[in-house]
This record gives sequence, structure tokens and C-alpha cells, in this order.
Amino acid sequence: MSNPQQIIIKLTEILQENSNVAGLVLVGSYARENGYQATEYSDLELYIIVRNEKAEDFEKELLEIVNKLGQVVFSYKNRWAGFSTVFDDLFRLELPLAKLRELDSVFSRPISQTVKVLIDKTNGELKKALDKRPKTIDFQKSFEYQVLDAWYMLVAAVQYYKKGEIWSSRSVLQIVMSSIIKLMELLQDPDLLLLENNKRVELFLSKLQINLLKKASPPYDKEQVYNALNHIIEIFSEISKKVAKKYNYEYKIEIENEIKPKLQKLLKKDS
Repeated sequence: MSNPQQIIIKLTEILQENSNVAGLVLVGSYARENGYQATEYSDLELYIIVRNEKAEDFEKELLEIVNKLGQVVFSYKNRWAGFSTVFDDLFRLELPLAKLRELDSVFSRPISQTVKVLIDKTNGELKKALDKRPKTIDFQKSFEYQVLDAWYMLVAAVQYYKKGEIWSSRSVLQIVMSSIIKLMELLQDPDLLLLENNKRVELFLSKLQINLLKKASPPYDKEQVYNALNHIIEIFSEISKKVAKKYNYEYKIEIENEIKPKLQKLLKKDS
């Protein structure tokens, strides 16, 4: 079984001697000492900071580096997480690269998302970037965005359904679900939004909220997608109003009054 701590130590030793590397930063569940922490099924994610002009050269070294960390089954460039490796016990290692000039954008998330600096040869640039991270986010602005985005996506989901594109409708519903989860987190505890923990909803949301998500999560089935569309319109409307009332946020009811009945009318034709 892969030992994450040993991988961290070994990788740090290897990269400390690499002239192309300016820093190494541990992020994610293995960096946390409280909150939700890593399990045996968690991935290990470390940002490797490379000197601007050396990024391409260093990228060619990654395969050789990870082969020193364990029995590799395969490695590839993940479109979301950068260079990613799967070891023979299915342990996942993600090593996204960050150029020195990208530090401010790479480390722009709130400070509640814990990081641990393992290597710093940046002459203070890494510390500056980490110190500039926001302590919080604009919750009201986030609320306003999620509301507008969800209504837009609901229009798209219903229109896909009406065209007979059931898979596309289902896929768009998952985007709406993401907005609803964020609203549920805001209702539950605003600090949950800072952790960006949609993947851990079972831990942070209430049983009632989880049951609502189940009700609105359809399989690839026309009838189930139809039912989910009807449910999710009501769930989204209800949760938005609760958040607005709790925090005294503006909820643009005129948008709901304009869009909701039209979506319901379109769906009613298929009942």
C-alpha cells in the first residue's frame, strides 16, 4: 500500500535538488489538520513551482520522478489536475505545475483551504502570493451568481429535454445541482463554501438536504429526467428564498415569476 507521507518526503528530497524547481506546496486533504481529512481513498496533490523558462524542460522529467515514488501503472496529463499518476494499489498522485509568474492566480483561493509549503526557493514570492489570499468571499455576490446561473441552466435543461436530447438535459441538471449544493452550504454554514467541498456533501449537508438532492438526481432515463426537472425547479426556488430570507439578500423574484411558469408549462405538455 502506498504511504502518502513517505511519498511526500521522497518527492521533497528529489525536488529540493532540482534546479528547475522553485517550490513545492502540498494542498488538499493531506494538508489539513482539521476539518475533513484524507482517507485511504483520497488523492495526494502537490503544486510544483517551476522557474518560468524551465517549465517545458521540467515537465519531461516528471515521468522519471514518479517512477521513483512507487510502482506506477500509468501517468498522463489530466485536463483538470495536470500531471497525474496511478500506482499499482490505485493510489492517485496529482502534480500540477505552476510557473513563478502564475503564483497569484494559482494560489488565489481563501486561506481556509489549507496549504503546506514544503520547498520555497522563490525569494519570498511564494509567501507574498499566499499572504494575499482572501480570508473570505463575497457570499452575497456568490448567491446572486448561483441564482442567475441556475435559472439559465434550467432553461437550457428543459429545452434540451424538449428537443429529445435526454443525456444533454441530464448533464445540464448536474450543473444546476452544483449551484443548489452551494446554496445549501450557504444556508447551512457560509464557511462551507470557503472549502469548496461539493464532493463531500454527505458530510456537511443535512439528511433533509441530501434527500432533496437524491430526489433531483436522475439516471439516464427520460421519465426520471422529466421528474427531476420538475423537482429541481421547485427545490431551487425554495432554497433560494430561504437563503435570501436568512441573510437578507435580494432575491429577484421577478426573474422567477417570468421563467418558472414558462418552464413548467413546457414540461406540462409532456405529462
